[in-house]
Amino acid sequence: MNLYLKTFELLQNTGLNWTVEREPLLTADGRPTETFGLFRSDNRKWLSSVGPQYQVMQNHTLAETVIKAAATINLDVDRGGSFDEGRKVYLQAALPDKYIGNSWVKRNITALNSHDGSSAIAFGTTSTVVICQNTFYKALRSGELQRFRHTASAQDRLNVALVRVQAALKEESAVMTNFDRMAAIDLRDEMAEGLITRILKRGMKVDTDNADDLSARKRNQVIALDGAITRELKDEGRTLWGLFNGVTRYTNHIAAPADRKLDYVMAGSGHALNGVAYEEIMNWIDANVDNRTLVPVK
Repeated sequence: MNLYLKTFELLQNTGLNWTVEREPLLTADGRPTETFGLFRSDNRKWLSSVGPQYQVMQNHTLAETVIKAAATINLDVDRGGSFDEGRKVYLQAALPDKYIGNSWVKRNITALNSHDGSSAIAFGTTSTVVICQNTFYKALRSGELQRFRHTASAQDRLNVALVRVQAALKEESAVMTNFDRMAAIDLRDEMAEGLITRILKRGMKVDTDNADDLSARKRNQVIALDGAITRELKDEGRTLWGLFNGVTRYTNHIAAPADRKLDYVMAGSGHALNGVAYEEIMNWIDANVDNRTLVPVK
């Protein structure tokens, strides 16, 4: 199948076969402004308002580039979609499933783009535990990806994408290795308590100025998180992998708004909280575990 047909099929299958139209915005009395509105071509949905320097990365351009980059390392971009009414779109290339702890994990290289002006194109890794559908997205640092959006050269875009796909593969391998390490290390009560305290302190915030409301909502968060961790420790065993899955269960199935789970765990507060949990657990392992035996030394 040629690139044009493959791109068309991918956009059709993922619901991304539409463009973003950039239109000048006027004042109420018809005077021009320096602001432009971004609108979906298929349903005229307003996506964002941006300045004159903003350049749109169309879905078909992103798809063509990612397809070509993935093909060089024999990966097939075969899934994707959008959330927040199209303000963010993503494309994925699947990797072989991996068995970690007591569960199969689906693995993907993911390219994420925004049509709301909020971020540059990001590449990262997405893992989903099959048994409970807990999704963890780990974004790579954007680095040179701003150039990806603004360059006029298809070859430059491809060159950047090749570098980032390779970096994502390397990062994904490291994440899987770290998941294996988590699954091999038994959990101690004091470890869980300390990690949960740090996770709560760094990653969970309540939007209220009322002290009583703050206390009640924080307490409910702690109870919900503890319940999610308890369930995952039962399913995955009393390991750091079970602890990590408890946090992702909380973000995926308890804290995430029902109508925008993917947005929450890939770009919102859930993504930030999952990142805190991953970072804190790995920091603890690096500081306290003998990597030759995977036994805590403190």
